[in-house]
Amino acid sequence: MNVLVLSFLVISSLLLLVLVVISLSFLGLYLSELGLWFSWLPFGLVIASIPFLIQLSAEPHPSVDFFLLLLSTIFNIGTFLRLITPFLLIYRTNKEFKAKMKQSLGTDYLLYIDPRIRSRFFKNVHFRLKHYFCGIREKRLLQNIEIQEDVIYKTVGNEEIRLDAYYPRKDGLFPIIVFIHGGGWMRGSKDEGTNEKVVMLLATYGYSVFNIDYRLSPSEPLTHNIKRPHEHPTILEMVSDVKSAITFVLKNGTQYKGDTENIFLFGRSAGAHLALLTAFSFDESFFDECNENFSLDNSPITGVIAFYPITDMEDLDEFYDALNPLRLALVRGTGGIEEEKLNLYELFSPIKYVTKDNASKLPPIFLAAGKFDRIVDVYQSEELSEELDKLAIPNVYLELPWANHAFDLLLSGPGGQLVIKYMTQFLVWSLSRKNLLQIEALANKSGLTNIVSVAKMKSLQQTKEN
Repeated sequence: MNVLVLSFLVISSLLLLVLVVISLSFLGLYLSELGLWFSWLPFGLVIASIPFLIQLSAEPHPSVDFFLLLLSTIFNIGTFLRLITPFLLIYRTNKEFKAKMKQSLGTDYLLYIDPRIRSRFFKNVHFRLKHYFCGIREKRLLQNIEIQEDVIYKTVGNEEIRLDAYYPRKDGLFPIIVFIHGGGWMRGSKDEGTNEKVVMLLATYGYSVFNIDYRLSPSEPLTHNIKRPHEHPTILEMVSDVKSAITFVLKNGTQYKGDTENIFLFGRSAGAHLALLTAFSFDESFFDECNENFSLDNSPITGVIAFYPITDMEDLDEFYDALNPLRLALVRGTGGIEEEKLNLYELFSPIKYVTKDNASKLPPIFLAAGKFDRIVDVYQSEELSEELDKLAIPNVYLELPWANHAFDLLLSGPGGQLVIKYMTQFLVWSLSRKNLLQIEALANKSGLTNIVSVAKMKSLQQTKEN
């Protein structure tokens, strides 16, 4: 067997394994978003193998070397096509996302954006190949924002829990975003570069962003169970921390140019779960505790952005097989004993709070997930969106047909660009909706029922089109 042919086959097999098979597993994470950076490897091997294929095919009888080289070429073509799939699907996906936004928010949702809103949004969403290769220039972002790091927002015993505040370097008050990092409730930090970059970007769009830390569950290796119940923080304490961050923002947000009447929660993965669970489980006592003039009918939570969230813990437990180490993250997060597991799963599942009784209290929701997510089943987002639809609760669900978990960690990737840009539309739409609903309520109270058209208000209240 020709050594060159064998080398082609070995390299092609390794590329197929690493760039395709692994990208479709939970280890792949956002590898598909990097596909164009690696596509030259299999493409180059295809070009390099063509002269040898021609030479071997000219022989009277096809040799073993010919078939092995042909096999390696097929591997390389398959790898190449898989790597560029996101870029082949961008146009169609963007078209579907535009239709989804109109279906969810109304066909004219961008025509009624309140002109007083100073936050930037993308009226026309396009994927920019130049931005993909150039990336997001952190130095340019830093020129337009101010940062206050390691602000203590809560103290538990001897532990100080901190946040970083990012806000525009210009006058005025800006809508607030509380950003909650992911990490399976056990890992992660506000100081991770991928978290810092997204909050900096949002600050340049005209938001006062609070990037928070919170207490984490035990981080021992996910190869064995720990004693339960344990004394480590659970999801209950994490939600408490998020609520404390909101209390801090309500009381101190204006110091960081934040508009405390408009607060969004934004999380990824486990952070998205905490954002949803926090927003869905508010009660009147929270507003009493923070001594603010808010109620469930006048909540400062204007909307929630949740990327690949956990919404139903029992379903996710069933999604993992018994030996999957990720399943232990669910178990540790609850902190209870085995007999309590199902009850705790229900308590900590945001979807369980989507009920008729709670419908009027739930804010608009923006969901995004990848079809090939191997860490959090994409059905988690699909199911939540369906339940929200049943109760006519405003929501948008965007599903990327090529993406795995954490696709947006590469903000300039195809998934990151599209989803972030549509998210900016959702943000300003939610702000405008809240303003118009307040005007409508004031008009009704004053007997001026025609000041805002009934048809428009129905659209704003998310009556779905058939």
